[in-house]
Amino acid sequence: MLKEMPDTDHAVVPEEYEILDTDALAARLGFKRDTVLVYLNRRSFHRIPRPSRRLKTGPLWYEGSVREWEQHNRKRHGKPQA
Repeated sequence: MLKEMPDTDHAVVPEEYEILDTDALAARLGFKRDTVLVYLNRRSFHRIPRPSRRLKTGPLWYEGSVREWEQHNRKRHGKPQA
């Protein structure tokens, strides 16, 4: 999960959502960190969700948003839910 980052103190995060940084998102989706960074740089969001927040220290995702994105992609691509 997210390590200590001073900018996250200022981000408003819903209580039920956990914050993920680039490393945590990569691990959650089964990618390498560099792969996630390439998708971000190319603004290619077909394999990763759009960041929930962009801070000076880097993009952040909410765990709940990633879960919703995964469910939406499963429905759209017809994959069975795990």
